[in-house]
Amino acid sequence: MGKSVGNLSLVEKVGQMFIIGLDGYDADETVMELIQTYKVGGVIIDERNVKSVEQLARLINSIKTMNAGNEIPLIIATAQESGRANILPSEIRKLPAIKYIADSQDKNLIYEVANLTGRLLKAFGFNMNFWPVLDLGGQVEAKELSDRCISTNTTLVSSYSAQMVTALNDAGIVAVPKYFPGHNTTKNRGSSLVIPFTTKSIFKLEQADLVPFKAAIEAGIPGMLVGHINLARLNLFAPATMSYKVVEKLLKEKYGYKGIVISDDISKTCVDIQYGAKGCARRAILAGCDMLIMKDIKKVKDVLEDIEKQIKNGNLTSQAIDLRVQKILDMKEKFNLKDEEVSEIEIKKFNDEIESLIEKIRR
Repeated sequence: MGKSVGNLSLVEKVGQMFIIGLDGYDADETVMELIQTYKVGGVIIDERNVKSVEQLARLINSIKTMNAGNEIPLIIATAQESGRANILPSEIRKLPAIKYIADSQDKNLIYEVANLTGRLLKAFGFNMNFWPVLDLGGQVEAKELSDRCISTNTTLVSSYSAQMVTALNDAGIVAVPKYFPGHNTTKNRGSSLVIPFTTKSIFKLEQADLVPFKAAIEAGIPGMLVGHINLARLNLFAPATMSYKVVEKLLKEKYGYKGIVISDDISKTCVDIQYGAKGCARRAILAGCDMLIMKDIKKVKDVLEDIEKQIKNGNLTSQAIDLRVQKILDMKEKFNLKDEEVSEIEIKKFNDEIESLIEKIRR
């Protein structure tokens, strides 16, 4: 029997809905307070938090130790892909970007690469990875995603991404594809100040961009990352992360998605300058997001307290919050998340496996 939302305080419920970022290479007192007092649901680690194998293992162990008094385990997330989208320490060899691996059209090889990525993450103590990218490649302005995309072909993206999700899950990592509803035809993708937008109709998007996302939903993915993407024809102003029409109506109702919906970082400049931290969190929750990433740790405490206040005031319904938090608890139970600390990481063994895979990719 898993943990029930009925046994949680309001503080614990709100905390579970947030995945927080870190400043630097160590978990400081702010992180400790957010974990121990505010009971946040998880932590996300990116390249700014990684210096070496030893440091990363120590960091994740320290975060888990901070949560020792909590019965609910933490999500320890990252966005480890391959190629240039790499957060792992330099002692670990890099695999080529997924586009070049997918060019081989070898599903077994794609599985091997994703599974090895998952086992590497597991060795460090991670349990969630925001990957694969389901956006179609080829047309993204500024080519920011480019080789991070599997293909321009919807069938290949759908098929290969399913292999990757299975491979990550088999390694004990919760795979969360991204960035719904897709950046393929968006403008201003390269700007940190403007929300990327597309003027394509939903009908047109459903013929291409949304196909891999629908396939992933039908395959039963455990989580979906929604991007800061404005579908101008559906919702003139709001990004998908803060759009009821996109999250609740399109993703959950029309496509029948039952997994965890996670917003992209709500402290990103392009949304923060428009709505402010509290406004971003309120809007994302009202839109239907179950969990929110917030990397700017300095703002998290105020946002958590504001969401508690909104629930008490009735601006956010406690019943809807309970349903979402129960989904989070059930997901943690299903994937057997634990706060177990990791021991020594076999760098040479992993590097030998990576070298072997690189040789296969080159053939």
